[in-house]
Amino acid sequence: MAVTSASYLGDGDGDDGEWEICNDDGFVYKRRRRRRLLLRPSAAADDNPRPRPPPPPGDAEAELRRRRRARRRLCLLGLRDKYRNELDQWESLASALLRLSSSAAPPSPSPLPPPPPPPKAAEEAGARRLLVDDLLSQVEAQEAILRKLSEVCDYAESLCKKREESLAESLIELPIWGSPHSLMASLSD
Repeated sequence: MAVTSASYLGDGDGDDGEWEICNDDGFVYKRRRRRRLLLRPSAAADDNPRPRPPPPPGDAEAELRRRRRARRRLCLLGLRDKYRNELDQWESLASALLRLSSSAAPPSPSPLPPPPPPPKAAEEAGARRLLVDDLLSQVEAQEAILRKLSEVCDYAESLCKKREESLAESLIELPIWGSPHSLMASLSD
């Protein structure tokens, strides 16, 4: 869209603004010249421009840009919130896994002391039972950790599957797969 313009001063009816004639691909119209914003003298050192006044009611191009900018901003804010929620979910899963692993972590195996002189048979059987019980509790704790890790992996896999399905669905619902009329209608929106 090529817009060329020529300007002339107001026609003396009391308004001191300038007008410009715009030629938009053969469509010629007149509109008020846009004012350039200058820095306030006190804020010139700070490089802070004055707040912009709202666009004139007849300036459709500026209104379209403003709407696009607002729509883009809303889209980006929605994406930011979505990703924040997803990060919160992952952080809660990670902290749950860390809590589980720290609470069920078996004590670090210390080197066994040198074997004492051969004890009586009854004491030896009791010591073996204690050792077997200790090893059994360690295996149960490791089993609980693996079970919880498996649940976390299943949950992560379900999140990935949902995301993949939503992407596939969004591709399937593209207007390009519909009729040419619906495609043209969606492109003109």
